[in-house]
Amino acid sequence: MAAEPIRWARLEPRSSDASLAPGLEARTHDPLWLLGRQWQFGELGADADVGSAILAEITARVAPLTGVRLGPSGAAEPQPYDPRAAPLQAVLEAEDVHAAPTARMRCRAGQHFERLLAAHGAGRYAAAYRAAYAIQPPGDVPDAGSRRFLAVVAGRVIDGARLYRDLAAALRRPGGVAALPAQPAIDPAEAGAVRAAAEAWLAWADALVLAPAGAPAAWIPERLEYAYTATAADGTSLTSAEHTDGRLDWHSFTSGGPAGVPPAGGTSQIGPLTVVPSAVTYPGMPASRLWEFEDARVDFGAVEANPEDLGRMLLAEFALIYGGDWLLVPLEAPVGALLEITRLTVRDTFGRAVSVTPTSRLGGPVPEWAMFGLASTDGAGPGESLLVVPALASGLQGPAMEEVLLLRDEAANLAWAVERTVEGDDGLPADRAQAAYEGDPPGGAPPAAQQADLLAYRLRTEVPEHWFPLLPQRARPTDASMTFHLGALPRITTEGTLEPIAPRGRLLRPPAPGAGVVIREEEVPREGTRLTRAYQLARWIDGTTHLWLARRKTVGRGEASSGLRFDAMDPPGST
Repeated sequence: MAAEPIRWARLEPRSSDASLAPGLEARTHDPLWLLGRQWQFGELGADADVGSAILAEITARVAPLTGVRLGPSGAAEPQPYDPRAAPLQAVLEAEDVHAAPTARMRCRAGQHFERLLAAHGAGRYAAAYRAAYAIQPPGDVPDAGSRRFLAVVAGRVIDGARLYRDLAAALRRPGGVAALPAQPAIDPAEAGAVRAAAEAWLAWADALVLAPAGAPAAWIPERLEYAYTATAADGTSLTSAEHTDGRLDWHSFTSGGPAGVPPAGGTSQIGPLTVVPSAVTYPGMPASRLWEFEDARVDFGAVEANPEDLGRMLLAEFALIYGGDWLLVPLEAPVGALLEITRLTVRDTFGRAVSVTPTSRLGGPVPEWAMFGLASTDGAGPGESLLVVPALASGLQGPAMEEVLLLRDEAANLAWAVERTVEGDDGLPADRAQAAYEGDPPGGAPPAAQQADLLAYRLRTEVPEHWFPLLPQRARPTDASMTFHLGALPRITTEGTLEPIAPRGRLLRPPAPGAGVVIREEEVPREGTRLTRAYQLARWIDGTTHLWLARRKTVGRGEASSGLRFDAMDPPGST
């Protein structure tokens, strides 16, 4: 008997519609069955909070920043500050670049003055100004690059620093008649054109670089960091005591009580505004559409968290459990202001209005945690205000014009400040080690004692001239910590006298004439500290560009050895 053949049947849906829309709609042909299934799974057993938010009414109080006090709290008088005019980093970090301008800066300023003379029809006086304000030939310049640059421009370019000093004194004479300097001689018929070019040049020089007079007021030499206090229009003080890397955000500040400054300008109010809340979205969240696939690049199952990783567990709980319960209410806030939500009312699909209050008002013995809340100096917990910091999101940083390494030398039982590079007259970083090598090349005839194959006694071995000792001292015997005082090694001059070797850069310069450089012991850890100075360039919200010179503190390069030894006996033939 023959076996029955196996037959296969396949059902294929065939749509009479030429488009794919009916298939993608996934219509339900039995709504009553779907409602029954929802009731069976408990989806219709609604609680009191299942309504969806559709509207939000929000009111906020705004207190703009009106001033800033550079330095430690109470160290200086506050100065006016407009967040719309300049970023906060530029105001607190800028230091005077006119105190010791390089030859390249003076040359470029002089060349621009010649261009302005030509633009105002007085170009024939450029040669006279070059003769009256000529850059001098190189003298005792340590690095070879600066010597070559000065040899090229000497007598050929106007010295912009000298010209600025004389023009500013003549044209900005308080209470007197403004007139051009006596030299060079200018034809009275063309004095107006030369004066217009000079005034335009002075305005250009003042606006080129943000450079306050004197040392940076916010820089704390003992701590190697910036400290400042911003004041808001409602009298609130916002203190930042450790600014080192150029980045600012809300967590950089600590909120205090009244700043001791009367409110200036008062506060303003935003709203009441009515907005539509939107759901918070994040990569990898469950898809809200039927035919939408989740982002496979995010794997929440691979999240590992220890019991002490509270932040990571909160983030995972938000994403996996309560991610759909968070709503986003947009509010446009001004830059450089304290923003406080005074009223937030949410209306849901059932017509109910719910007033949302900050978590700090929930009560309890311990202040509640608040996201983006400013810490308080009195330990009262985070506040209810949000600080929209007038800070830069990004900017351009030039090469380090000056670099200093603070390190420990266990072999010599000392700490050192090493000037690796300083700003040369050619406008480029000058290598101090290379300059020291060129000034004292190795080799030469050994001493007579070594020529006779005798041991050479050295009271102290030589240390490179760009290494400066940091001498530990205690202000009082009862102090627990020490401070480092910058010392100097002696150098024998050509006259046979001893003179101390002074640093060439600004990072190790005393904060005031006659004062010493003092650094706290904790600022020179075993891994060391690296200090730099570099130009910063950024564009602000109004489209203006700002250029300033700032300092940065980062982690150093570990310990090092200076080779310093005392009471040493060198073998014969060594140099």
